[in-house]
Amino acid sequence: MNTDIPWLVGGDFNTILNESEKLGGLPVTQSEVTDFAQCICTCALNEIKFTGSCYTWWNGRIEEASIFKRLDRVFGNNDFFSLLPNSETHHLIRQGSDHAPLHVICNTNQEQTVKPFRFLNFWTKHKEFSGIVAAVWCENVAGSPFAIVQTKMKRLKTELTKWSKSTFGNIFQQIATLEDMIRVNETQLEMSPTEANRATLSKANAELKRYLKIEEEYWRQKAGMKWFQDGDRNTKFFHSYVKGRRRKLHIQKYKLGRGTGSIQVRI
Repeated sequence: MNTDIPWLVGGDFNTILNESEKLGGLPVTQSEVTDFAQCICTCALNEIKFTGSCYTWWNGRIEEASIFKRLDRVFGNNDFFSLLPNSETHHLIRQGSDHAPLHVICNTNQEQTVKPFRFLNFWTKHKEFSGIVAAVWCENVAGSPFAIVQTKMKRLKTELTKWSKSTFGNIFQQIATLEDMIRVNETQLEMSPTEANRATLSKANAELKRYLKIEEEYWRQKAGMKWFQDGDRNTKFFHSYVKGRRRKLHIQKYKLGRGTGSIQVRI
């Protein structure tokens, strides 16, 4: 077997790697995931990042018997990632199968490794936000007034990043997962129109509405549109607007004397 060439390995592995990749059914045991994890390590594979629902398989049953898992995934070896470093797997909608189809997009663009800290306005609306800021700001720090403020700002940045990850997670992935769950909940309600199933669907819809509001605020902030009205949701438009702003801040060519050249500069 030639391991010195790019590998792309994907499909239904019929197992998971941790308990977060399963919803419903019996608890996950260590014996379930050990062999798969060791195999990935032995083959020196890394998983390609994904977008879409966290789960790729549903057993087709309802209520307590319903189980969701992430059984399908795509890996690459070091040579693959050296050649196509910014590849991505999209989890598409399940249709006619209990597994979601996977759409792999191979991209040669190098991904930005260090992302700058960005304060997200929707954080301030969460009940825990003020307490986190107060706790960090009340910590004792030695030094000059400027050094104290700088140190506290760094600590606050770290704490807010960790808190946002644990509280909100990836909002786009959360939305895709909730939409996936709602489709299943609607099927369950049609098959068994009980009050319990109705309440489950209502709860999922309420959670989706909350995340859609967060997504709306994220794009509003990113687009920098102060005139945007609450309740208007068109994230495709916002995304296009942001990309348009980036193009305006991009220098494609420069002229120096009689010569002409090209440059990739982001302002």
